[in-house]
Amino acid sequence: MSAQQPRGVLAELLAGQVVVCDGAMGTMLHTAGVPLDRSLPELNLSRPALVRDLHAAYVSAGARILQTNTFGANRLRLAAAGLEASVSEINIAGARLAREAVQRAGHPVLVAGSVGPAVSAPAVRRVPASLRADTLREQIAALGDWVDLLILETFGDLESLVQAVEVAASESDLPVIAQLTFGDDGRTLRGEDPAQAAAVLAKLPVAALGANCTVGPAVLVDVVDELARATGLPISVQPNAGLPQRLGSQVRYARNAAYFAEAAQRFVAAGATLVGGCCGTTPAHVRAISHAVAGLPPAQRSPTTRVVARATAPTGIQPAPGWPWDGELVVAVGLQAPNGSQVPQFLQRATMLRAAGAGVLAIIEAAPPAARISPVGAAVVVSDRVGSAVLLPVEAADRNLAALQADMLGAHALGLRMVVCRTGSVRVSGDYPSIGSGSPWDVDSVGLVSMLAALNDGIDWRGVAIAEHTRFVIGAALGTAVTNLAHELDRVEAKLRAGAHFLVTDVIYDVEEASRALGALRARGVTLPVLATLAPFEDIQTLQRLSYEVPEVSIPLSVLAAAKRDRDNPTETVEHAVCAVEKLRNLISGVVVVVPSGADELAAQLVSALSKLQSKP
Repeated sequence: MSAQQPRGVLAELLAGQVVVCDGAMGTMLHTAGVPLDRSLPELNLSRPALVRDLHAAYVSAGARILQTNTFGANRLRLAAAGLEASVSEINIAGARLAREAVQRAGHPVLVAGSVGPAVSAPAVRRVPASLRADTLREQIAALGDWVDLLILETFGDLESLVQAVEVAASESDLPVIAQLTFGDDGRTLRGEDPAQAAAVLAKLPVAALGANCTVGPAVLVDVVDELARATGLPISVQPNAGLPQRLGSQVRYARNAAYFAEAAQRFVAAGATLVGGCCGTTPAHVRAISHAVAGLPPAQRSPTTRVVARATAPTGIQPAPGWPWDGELVVAVGLQAPNGSQVPQFLQRATMLRAAGAGVLAIIEAAPPAARISPVGAAVVVSDRVGSAVLLPVEAADRNLAALQADMLGAHALGLRMVVCRTGSVRVSGDYPSIGSGSPWDVDSVGLVSMLAALNDGIDWRGVAIAEHTRFVIGAALGTAVTNLAHELDRVEAKLRAGAHFLVTDVIYDVEEASRALGALRARGVTLPVLATLAPFEDIQTLQRLSYEVPEVSIPLSVLAAAKRDRDNPTETVEHAVCAVEKLRNLISGVVVVVPSGADELAAQLVSALSKLQSKP
């Protein structure tokens, strides 16, 4: 703790006296005109006067603990704004600005270093625990010499908060306040209840524990009561002002300072000793809290000892399946989803190709721009009527995580299990090619894989525990004809870490190029099953368009020439495709044959020929 700062405030808090904390920094900065997509910690460098003035406003309102503008000021989060090299500079600047506001206060005020989770809840699965720990350690080290204590805030699960506490204890001797975020059900995002959280945190070196963010006062009164009954440690609480409302480029919250004043008294009666605000709360809220708790004695607490069972996975849950065709060459056929009137013909084609030897039927377009039924609808029809396993494509473009999750849970409920995740492209719907049908990517293919893997573990996209564990077999895309193969293989490894079970290539036109790419993949130690995609029945006009108009697609002249020759000799097309699969056989676990309309008979011949290659040599 800084020698310049009185110790009395902390002593009061530890002794059980009521202390007022500040309110939201982020939403106040947005209200001041800072865009929603701006890095808020960076403002410590670019707009220091604005940050300092907001701190001063909270001090004037009665706050006796100020939190630095450093939530999210760690390497992983700052990287989104290209600021990963400025971690120390941004954190030190944030602490200095709070310290400058405190020096003008006229009454004792502590500076608390605000430290949030290393990554957002949905990203936890994709980032190794060791990297998250190192990320927190770097930020805490930067803050350590400039603040009086640390507040670990807005942690969505107990495991991440425990890690942060342990890192803080190893990096400094500053007092630590550990805060979880609870939902409307009074539980953390991972489903832990307050008593369970308190039992775990009370065994760690924390000065106080509590709750902040996500919900308003109504829910957190009961959370505070449960925390206070489960531990004798000081309890902190910093609720949101309520539900946010987005108006254009601004986010608005209810003006409810009087309500907060009444809630503050209820918090103190329930056992809280540190009371402040989170998102949407302003200096007016803090002033109301300060007046409401002035002179209030702390609650008489007698913590009840509870035996809290450790969180365990529900019984009867089996692990999600991996690749179900070990040792076989899987033969799949790819069909385009039909429109409503074409469903009978679509089913007839699927049935014929299934009878020819196709073990899997694949829908080849993830989000068709034309007026056709959805891929999920087409896949369900095939699964029900043809009795085949179905490969379902899913694209992240133009979709948010909540909508994608709803679709995937619906697909799972209807019996679909095999999914191929792609980032995709924004759909064109306006007068200019650059105008898509909506906002671009809320998540990319890696995030989509991670979301499905989390659903298999019983965790939703927010990190919230759900009752059902899905059983998706998760596929991911692999480009073999890319300009930067090293980058593509890095992406594949990220998909593997996120939870992918198998890979599906782009359409292979150059077998030698694909062989080199797959060889490089195996050289990296990636042993995931790979399905090679072939489109041997494309007409010459389509191949020319792909070769000369589509980025990252370059079809060899020999393939174009062969396509021209094979128009009059379709048997050679089948032979060339079989030859391609034989060349790749030791590098792949299966093949997806794209079948355009009108090529069913040739495709049946090819599928039949490929099915004879099923046993590994």
